[in-house]
Amino acid sequence: MKNLNILKLKEIALNRATARTYFAIGLLVVSLFAALAITGKANQSVTIWAASSEIAPGDKIDSSNTRAVKALLPGAISKYLSANNPIEKGIASRRISTGELIPSSAISPTFNGESTRSVPLRIARNDLPNDLLAGQIVDIYYLPQQNLNSGKTLSTKLISEGVQVESIDQKSKDMGGEIGIVLKIPEFEVFKLLAALNDSRVVVVRSAI
Repeated sequence: MKNLNILKLKEIALNRATARTYFAIGLLVVSLFAALAITGKANQSVTIWAASSEIAPGDKIDSSNTRAVKALLPGAISKYLSANNPIEKGIASRRISTGELIPSSAISPTFNGESTRSVPLRIARNDLPNDLLAGQIVDIYYLPQQNLNSGKTLSTKLISEGVQVESIDQKSKDMGGEIGIVLKIPEFEVFKLLAALNDSRVVVVRSAI
């Protein structure tokens, strides 16, 4: 009787070991198929152009504001620009955000939209974000200086919205006081901005767009 019990226990242990072995083999097979599926998808990714910085309408598209990235675009590859083809000499027909994949529809050989001008300004240190960087998008407001001889309350107004910071003078930023900044302003808003400088504080606000 004792020998029968030992044999039965051995048989149960063997069955359990066999079941665990099959289970482990099953997990291994599933993992292998998952790895093959992932590898297959990775092999289907394509290299396309993306914006490495903010690109404003009318800007030339070249190596200074683009980079090649890999992306998985099932069924949509034709809508984007392959990195196998040169991107030089194209012009942005709309704003392209940093990191955005560049669609073919956003590039044109010519630009018939609104032209911009590079406008240099000197802004008080407290009138723009301390960590503002070139390429970021801002809104520009002016605060009319109060006329002591007038009892009128002057309101803050928006001069230009969604404009790009072309450059910031880091030397003036480190020295304190006013900071030199160049903004890409729509042509028709340039005169309004320059006229506002005569009797107003210009405030640069980072856009939430």
